[in-house]
Formats: sequence, structure tokens, C-alpha cells
Amino acid sequence: MSLFPSVRRLGLGLFALGLMAQGAFAQSVATPPTASQMQVARQLVEANGEARAFDGVIPNLLDGAALGFLQTNPDLAKQLRDTALALRPEFEKRKGEIIDILATAYAQRFTEQELKDALAFFSTPVGKKLVTDRTQIVQQAVTSIQAWGGKVNADAMNRIREEMKKQGYDL
Repeated sequence: MSLFPSVRRLGLGLFALGLMAQGAFAQSVATPPTASQMQVARQLVEANGEARAFDGVIPNLLDGAALGFLQTNPDLAKQLRDTALALRPEFEKRKGEIIDILATAYAQRFTEQELKDALAFFSTPVGKKLVTDRTQIVQQAVTSIQAWGGKVNADAMNRIREEMKKQGYDL
């Protein structure tokens, strides 16, 4: 294991949060969730795969903290790496805090019945397939969007070049 964080997992986790933030939600953000809403929301976060999307966050945070010390103490690379690795079990216990943050966001915006309905969906074969295939879908989409962006950029550069040429500028 290296001290360099796995940006991919962190990115997927943040992507999942971004998707969650974009949705249309039924309840007001100001409404405090009930204990039963939180319980169902925690189950939903586990079932829909979002909890796993954050699996790399804690190791990445520890590695990042160790790297911060490495910049001023390069001779301590091995000791910092070993210390970060040794602290992982202690900090992994805090993963429940991430799940609670996600669950709270859901519970504040969905009724308990809506949460149960969503949980029921993610218990179906289609819901499970969505969770299983989500990473590959996102990777495929990102790759395709990057290719599309490169093409649009090239087209835009050609059009700008053409328009500038009409104005007497040869780019």
C-alpha cells in the first residue's frame, strides 16, 4: 500500500454524493429525521452501494495526513507510512459517520415510506444490478464524455480558426 491516495474511489464517492444532491426530494431539508427514517435511510445507503463508494476515503485521509508530514520530514517516509497503516483500523471505525451523513441527507428529504420504497427497489434484481454495474456505467460514461469533449474542442478550435481567418487572422 502506498501513501498516494486512491483518487478513483474518492471520486466515485463524491460522484455518488453529487448524484444524490441533484435529485428531486420530497421533504424539506429543515425537517429533522425520525429515528425510524434514519434506520431505513442507513439501510438504503448500504443497499444502493453508496456506503461502499466511500471505502477508500479513510485510508486516503490518513495517507494525505502522512504525506503532509512527509513534505517537511522526507527522511521519515517509512515511519509515516507504517504509522498511517497502523492507524487505519482505528479510523475505519469512523466509517459509520459517513453512512450517517449520507443517511441524514436522505432522511431529511424523503418520507419514511419513500425510503422504504427505494430500499425495496434496491432489493430487486434490477436494483441490485444497478448497484453492481454502476461503476462500469460511470467509467464508460466518463470515457465517452472525455472523447466527446475532445471532439467538440477540436471542432470549436477549427470553427474559431475559420472565423478568425475570415477576419484576416491566420491562426
